[in-house]
Amino acid sequence: MNDIRQPAEPEPELVQCAIVELLEIAQRQGLTPADFIQLLDSGMRIPDFLAALTPLANANDGIDCDS
Repeated sequence: MNDIRQPAEPEPELVQCAIVELLEIAQRQGLTPADFIQLLDSGMRIPDFLAALTPLANANDGIDCDS
């Protein structure tokens, strides 16, 4: 018997909110959505992208998915 549990799938609304937020962050840095996708396709990981922006993102400390 296999007791290993698979992580639950995230809510689609949460995934959509995260994607929109990432694209907004990229746009504030002068990247188009196509540029951002190209970065991901070239191997850049999302955590690496966000870590590179940490000093810049401190001014925007929250993510607001309710707007």
